[in-house]
Amino acid sequence: MHLAEVEHNLKPGSRAQHYIADIVGDLPGPTIIAVAGIHGNEATGIAAIERIVKEIEPLTSKMKGRFLGLKGNIPALSAGVRFVDEDMNRLWTTSILDKIRRTKSMELSSIDRVEVKKMLQILDPIVLSEEQGEIIYVDLHTFSGSGGLFSITSDDDRHSKILSKLGVPRIFGLQHSIPGTSMDYVEDAGHIGFAFETGTHGSKEAEDNAYAGLLVLLESLGMIDKNDISDFDVCHDYLTSRVSGYPSKVKFLYKHIIEEGDEFVMRPGFHNFDKVDKGDWLASDKNGEIKAQADGYLLMPLYQQQGNDGFFIVRDCE
Repeated sequence: MHLAEVEHNLKPGSRAQHYIADIVGDLPGPTIIAVAGIHGNEATGIAAIERIVKEIEPLTSKMKGRFLGLKGNIPALSAGVRFVDEDMNRLWTTSILDKIRRTKSMELSSIDRVEVKKMLQILDPIVLSEEQGEIIYVDLHTFSGSGGLFSITSDDDRHSKILSKLGVPRIFGLQHSIPGTSMDYVEDAGHIGFAFETGTHGSKEAEDNAYAGLLVLLESLGMIDKNDISDFDVCHDYLTSRVSGYPSKVKFLYKHIIEEGDEFVMRPGFHNFDKVDKGDWLASDKNGEIKAQADGYLLMPLYQQQGNDGFFIVRDCE
């Protein structure tokens, strides 16, 4: 089915469809909001959240805080495409969100904007409330390439304190090259938000990485006791093994932007954190070879049709 046919047949999801689970512990503590599928071809995180829910639902009498699991773009998830009309994870700028809030759903210009509106109806009462305590927003993603897992985050002290315990590579500054993400919305409200890139689309490895990461995050925040989770130590050791050999902290250096009509094609065989040298041939478009503009590590090489981020180059933090 062509994307135009998909768009014609799809309808936005109701607000209720976005909920995976909302688990509130009997004891006070932070709130984790875990979102998966904000890109519709990245559904793996949903299964990871469902696994987390099965683990912690029986522990509510001892759990501290709240765990809210949400699905992102319901129509795109149904069709297995990144987005229907426009990228849902580029719409969370202050001005666009204001317009979406003020506009009736039936008058919004895209299905993806309607989905943002439904999400805001859930998130605004939590994220924008002055009565909420600590909020940690985890935006689960996967990628079209292979190799590695990492977080995209701010380098401020609050983020570093939490993510250093998670132990996965941290990418600083990259979020500034991708405006309008849901992470921006949460951080603009004064909370902690990060993207967790867990592996290749649809892979069991990506699901396991997301599950282990969320479990370690819950424990490191003191929301659950690791002794109540039968496989906690196994998950913790697994996560540590998965990031062995990768740099712990890198900074954003370069992004290749794809424009309409470029006919961009990534050269085969590249993986996340592959070392590249300036001048290496990385991809091609209708005008010829695209070469690395700097030395560093390659990140998120694009091996799919949708999306305008061809690849990123990052470098070790000094």
